[in-house]
Amino acid sequence: MVTDPLHPVAVEGAFDPTKNTGVVPLHDCGPNGATVGPHQNLLLGRTPGNVATNTTTQVINAETRNYANISGITGSDEVWFNAGDSRYYTGSSRQPGGAVLGVIDGTSVLIETVPQSSGSHSVAADCKSNEIFVPQVAPASVVGSGGDTTTVGAGICGSMTGCVGVYIHDVKDDGNGKGNTCKTKDNKDD
Repeated sequence: MVTDPLHPVAVEGAFDPTKNTGVVPLHDCGPNGATVGPHQNLLLGRTPGNVATNTTTQVINAETRNYANISGITGSDEVWFNAGDSRYYTGSSRQPGGAVLGVIDGTSVLIETVPQSSGSHSVAADCKSNEIFVPQVAPASVVGSGGDTTTVGAGICGSMTGCVGVYIHDVKDDGNGKGNTCKTKDNKDD
């Protein structure tokens, strides 16, 4: 949905290109999450659990409304863009074959998927340290229904109690002497 914050309305109708406001129709997409990446692109976390045909992840441009599908990754709940390494991350608990952390570059190309505990659907990243955080579910044998039904979480955690898996993307100095930089709330380079 595109709205004018200076002239809010109670209900937005269909998208009106002359006013640049309204509800933008998505293409075969029932997203769980969304995150803004480079060039006004929004990555939409899709899952066949919501819409059976959502077998890819989708990126839509907020300005042009053009979209592209990223194959090889689906089943996302939470999605995150990390400005520190210019990558998208997906918490894909409904990926066929098991839950994964999806890693997608800023040009919307799938880099890799990393196995996670079943039910692992959240992800967050710190743009200064380029650490990526993925909660791992404790085994079902410990917590019962809803627990990890694989050995992946225990392998990541090194225990049977669940944990937050921390991944680090080592980004080399960009040549200006600053190393990793990202924009924060005060909109300054850190």
